[in-house]
Amino acid sequence: MKFIVTFFLVFLFGNIIGQPLNDFVINEANKYSGGTYKWSGSGCPVDIVLGEKILLQKSAIGSHCSGFTFTVLFNTLKAHGFHERMNFDQWKTFQQHWYGNTTIAAETQCLYALETCELGRKVALEEAQSGDFVQFWRNNNTGHSVIFLAWVKDEKGKITAMKYRSSQKVTNGIGDRTEPVGKGEKDINPKRIYIARLGDE
Repeated sequence: MKFIVTFFLVFLFGNIIGQPLNDFVINEANKYSGGTYKWSGSGCPVDIVLGEKILLQKSAIGSHCSGFTFTVLFNTLKAHGFHERMNFDQWKTFQQHWYGNTTIAAETQCLYALETCELGRKVALEEAQSGDFVQFWRNNNTGHSVIFLAWVKDEKGKITAMKYRSSQKVTNGIGDRTEPVGKGEKDINPKRIYIARLGDE
């Protein structure tokens, strides 16, 4: 299903506010911290509410990466009234893509969801900015949905690690983490990093 939401409208409401959308993403992400990690249920740290309906209920047993990043995305849009441009069923389909629960979105997840409904665009690794959404996979085929904070680079400017904010075991829920990018078994695979930016800038 393709949802008709134009880049122009995203661009417009972002610039009316006078700040890049990434700033709002980071502000929203920083509202949540800790809360334990559990790969089960919605993974959301708060209820996700659309109109008078609960789209996703707050997880009572802890958050997980997809639930956290979806919460940040939805509430960033909701803060400006933009969430109402999709109905309940459309948001449910969007959420399934975001969580990687559909075959077509299984690899790129947040990127596929944002591009399909024209809420965002793909960003090259070297152009990543704090507040971008990322789905990455490690060389051991485990994956993670995160909000990008910064690259860590060596003296030659080569990317050696990614700093991000998400929900994971090592931070006992929501927090910042830095993971190596490279060829090690548990390193992030640089060929399987998918970066998406909300809006069209």
